[in-house]
Amino acid sequence: MSNKEYSKYHSSVQIFLVKKEKGKTLVLLQKRKGGWADNMWEASACGHIDHGEGPIDASIHEALEEIGVIIEKKDARFIHIVFKEVGGCDHAYYNFSFICTKWKNEPSVGEPDKCYEIKWFDINKLPKNIINDRKIALKEIDKNFYSEIFPKK
Repeated sequence: MSNKEYSKYHSSVQIFLVKKEKGKTLVLLQKRKGGWADNMWEASACGHIDHGEGPIDASIHEALEEIGVIIEKKDARFIHIVFKEVGGCDHAYYNFSFICTKWKNEPSVGEPDKCYEIKWFDINKLPKNIINDRKIALKEIDKNFYSEIFPKK
């Protein structure tokens, strides 16, 4: 898909795998590399919405590509949308976030050119170097479904 096709939607998706373990809620994050947000913690899987695809389907296909898990549509639950104005650009993104508590396969790094580590974190103790709108989505689970982010002037 060309950049021109991506620009039609200006939308992306994030899906967070979440599990309970020893009384804690854990979320799987991936550490980015390859150009954008290097060394930042990211959602379990993320990506642009392809032409002809909706946000749920996009999050499911990204999870398969990036961490090798199979998610059924009924198991992806919408949690948040962020309107994010991009500094230095003439457009904004709409970032749709989902969580999933049921999947098939053990998560693993599926795109080593974009991610070099995956790790489970206590949802109440997220790393400091997590991408801001991902942190907002996780902090707002079941509280507020919408946020806005504008570049600092």
